[in-house]
Amino acid sequence: MKTISRLTFLVLLIFAISGVANAQDDHAPKCPMHKHCHNSGDSLKGWDGDHFFEDMPDFNMHGFPFSKKKDKYNGHWAGVELGINGYATPNFDMNFYPNNPYMNMNTARSLVVNLNPFELNVNLYKNHIGFTTGLGFQLSNYYFTGNYVMLKDSNALVAYKSVDQLGNPANMRVNKLFVSYLNLPLLFEYQTNSRLRINSFHVALGVILGVRIGSYTKQSYESIDQTYSLVNDKGSKVATYYVDKHDVNMRGAYHLAPFKADASLRVGWSYLNLFATYSLTQMFQKNQGPELYPWTVGITLLGW
Repeated sequence: MKTISRLTFLVLLIFAISGVANAQDDHAPKCPMHKHCHNSGDSLKGWDGDHFFEDMPDFNMHGFPFSKKKDKYNGHWAGVELGINGYATPNFDMNFYPNNPYMNMNTARSLVVNLNPFELNVNLYKNHIGFTTGLGFQLSNYYFTGNYVMLKDSNALVAYKSVDQLGNPANMRVNKLFVSYLNLPLLFEYQTNSRLRINSFHVALGVILGVRIGSYTKQSYESIDQTYSLVNDKGSKVATYYVDKHDVNMRGAYHLAPFKADASLRVGWSYLNLFATYSLTQMFQKNQGPELYPWTVGITLLGW
């Protein structure tokens, strides 16, 4: 009964509102002589578009998406970015056999995600040249091709091959190192069009400083509830460990450098932005790991 009563009240309310609206239409003044007033049967003949927005003083055509004019220099840092990352030797070599076989990567899976929420811009010359800084978070995944396991409590970075009880290499679906950074960009940017972002070429050069805020290794095993062994390059058993779940995460510093400085290039047109970085500092602390220099390349998925 309560449902029927509410429905009846709603119907009566709609009829009441419709009656008031019709009554207002019946008493509305007719204005056939006014140049902006048209009755329902009138055509648009003689309509003057120049006066269309006269009664809407707050309307701004440039408020439409992709039509907004820039009032000041606006750099290309803030946004969400996706790319691939890796590392190379001082000779730009990415093949680590035979010295460090555990560092060989699956580059296609090694994705980096940058979340850059804060941006600060300083105009240097007529909104064409400016300085951009801000804050961002870098989430880097380094996927390995081998079945090596890194030890986090050794005096220097070391990794051993993982084998099952039959001596076969452990079957891992995932074997990776994850590293996250808090980044501070120091970028100088040139833009060709200081008025409309949608029609502007831009290029930025600078340095991105970073501090490591987290790191861990992850192995995903096909077989669980069994004991695995770590063996060195001579085949000798070093240690054993038991796996009771598919995913094993081990948090640790792994002798990674606490700070970094990356040379950065960002270039694009309109809302398209491509980026690349190459580290000026080593990935691992000196004499505690192989001498490697990380790099990234990618695209901005969403910028603001």
